[in-house]
Amino acid sequence: MDISWVLFTIGVALIAGKIGDHVMGKFGLPGVLGEILMGMILGNLLFFGIVDPKYLTIHNNEIFDFLSRLGIIFLLFLGGLDIDLKALKRTGKVATVSTIFGVIAPLLMGYFALSTMGYTTKESFVAGVILTATSIGITVRVMMDMGVLRSEVGTASLSASVMDDFLGIILIIFAVGSGSILGLIGKITGFLIITGFLGWKLVNKYINFSEYLHVEKGVLSMALAMMFLFAFLAENWFKAAIEGSLIAGMVLSKTPEGKSLLEDIKTIGYGFLIPIFFVYTGAMLNLTVFGNLDSIYLAIVLTGIAVVSKVIGRGFGAHIMGWDIKKSLQMGIGSIPRTEIALVNLMVAIQAGAILPENVPKFIAATLILITISVLITPPLLKWAFKDETNALEI
Repeated sequence: MDISWVLFTIGVALIAGKIGDHVMGKFGLPGVLGEILMGMILGNLLFFGIVDPKYLTIHNNEIFDFLSRLGIIFLLFLGGLDIDLKALKRTGKVATVSTIFGVIAPLLMGYFALSTMGYTTKESFVAGVILTATSIGITVRVMMDMGVLRSEVGTASLSASVMDDFLGIILIIFAVGSGSILGLIGKITGFLIITGFLGWKLVNKYINFSEYLHVEKGVLSMALAMMFLFAFLAENWFKAAIEGSLIAGMVLSKTPEGKSLLEDIKTIGYGFLIPIFFVYTGAMLNLTVFGNLDSIYLAIVLTGIAVVSKVIGRGFGAHIMGWDIKKSLQMGIGSIPRTEIALVNLMVAIQAGAILPENVPKFIAATLILITISVLITPPLLKWAFKDETNALEI
């Protein structure tokens, strides 16, 4: 790999992402949509053979892939730092109940839909599992940009999406029969004890030690170190680094020093890594998959279920816990996007042989189409759902 073209690609991706951000802003749409669309353009210049991949190295590039992973880690770290802990405690029961219904609805609807289409029991169950996990990154970015992440709905959506991910990981292991579910639950419990309980108890001493060093940006460096170590534990134990970074941010948010780091983290994140993540996400969405009719039919079914089941499932869960229709709808819409966890679950199922070889291409293409549509429709839908709140903030 020629490092010079990697540097060129990073530069092009940042320029394209910020131009897309600007254009969407002109139309009153969330900037993240522009970053994703610009990524789709760059990526499909390669998929359609218009540009030689040795010059635009977005695909099959470990460096670019790693930077994009850092982008989502920083985004969730920011989300944790910016969260209102009192609102989190207040909405905990709503988030839990809405998560349960938001997992059961797509799981059952996906399973029964594919069963009636003639797919095997394992394939049908895998499809249901793929539909359960929400992409935290899209929702957090849009809500943060609109200034509603600290609201009750924003806080509950964030915690519900984290629970979605954990449940999705457990369900896919159950679906393919690989690994120990009890072992995984033990790791998740151990992770929450180490990062949540011990982190919560010791974070003030950790910050005091950072200040005692008396070095330039010492607190920032030590906070980032904590983020990376928490992400390491989560990634090493159950392949979910973003949950680790989110909890690191939440633990640090209880300290005045942690809150004061927001602008420094935003500078690194929004200036560099976060746009890289969303451009890279768009670049992975191969538009050639729309040419396979069997895949399109499967994708229509999965996408329809993905949208309806989450909006109804999470929304119903929030509503029975006392939220009004509007807030329940906002909660449901925030759970529509699917990206990284859906793909991870699909790849686990394929590698475990849970999907018949002749159906693997259809599942891959249909999942990519589902991701493309869910990613593109969520930002404008969230903008519409929160229009009253955003208008109030502008006054």
